[in-house]
Amino acid sequence: MGPAGVDPEPAPVPGPVHVVIVNWNGWRDTAECLLSCLRLRGVRSVPVVVDNGSTDGSVGRLRGLFPDLRVIGNETNLGFAAACNVGIRAAIEAGAEFVWLLNNDTVVDPDALAELVHALQSRPAAAFAGSKIYYAAQPDVLWFAGGELPFIGSEPCHHGLDETDVGRHDEVTSCGFITGCSLLVRTSAIAAIGLMPEAYFVYWEDVDWNERAADAGFQRLYVPASRVWHKVSASSNGPSGCRDPLVDRYCMRNAILFYRWHRPLRLPVAVLRGMLRTLKILLRHRQPRRSQAAFLGLIDGALGRTGRIGG
Repeated sequence: MGPAGVDPEPAPVPGPVHVVIVNWNGWRDTAECLLSCLRLRGVRSVPVVVDNGSTDGSVGRLRGLFPDLRVIGNETNLGFAAACNVGIRAAIEAGAEFVWLLNNDTVVDPDALAELVHALQSRPAAAFAGSKIYYAAQPDVLWFAGGELPFIGSEPCHHGLDETDVGRHDEVTSCGFITGCSLLVRTSAIAAIGLMPEAYFVYWEDVDWNERAADAGFQRLYVPASRVWHKVSASSNGPSGCRDPLVDRYCMRNAILFYRWHRPLRLPVAVLRGMLRTLKILLRHRQPRRSQAAFLGLIDGALGRTGRIGG
């Protein structure tokens, strides 16, 4: 630490930070995200869009809007983790020291990336650094201010969720979980923890990755000076939300897979909680399609099914 407890100035980053953004039929959101990335300052950055088999003309539209943009087109939808890994591999081949995984439906503060880089440079024991994330529709309401991995059968906890930001979450802290919505990874750590796990297809892959980082002895840092706004609906966070039933199936299956692979002694409790959640969706919220999907996800997880559901 420097004078008055201030972190020392970060060392220069040898090469640009690769900003990996996965797009799937969402070129408008991706374009807005890229425009905000053009205003990044403090470190050099190279945006890389990995298109996951879009059918809405995303590749052509993005290349037309951003002629210098590198777009890697996957022929089919490989899933979120696999698409991220395509971008991560490209960054590693280019010699990148850091890779920033960023959801395409985000808008970032100009200092968001520099603050994450500074945090990792100042703390060699950390593999991940994540932002303070707000709802885009409620710019002063928090969606993520660091998090913890699930203990017994529950979903990851987002600190500060749905709180108006009044400065309660303004310290850099080591935490259990950094969301893949905005996650800076030190590429040298990937040798120890591997790439993002692809078996989940979508949801929980970032939870698993955080668990692997923890098992390898790496810290995960929440960095509040890095600010990001996410176009997420508050209604999607709870069991009463009217979301696509397939989301419930993936989330339920992947939670069970996580406990099978990482915390098998707690798997029975995870299954029990999953059954109770399925009944709650049906009886309290009267959403039979979502309840059925969650139950099918429970079976999928119990049977060890991985990859794309129905694919």
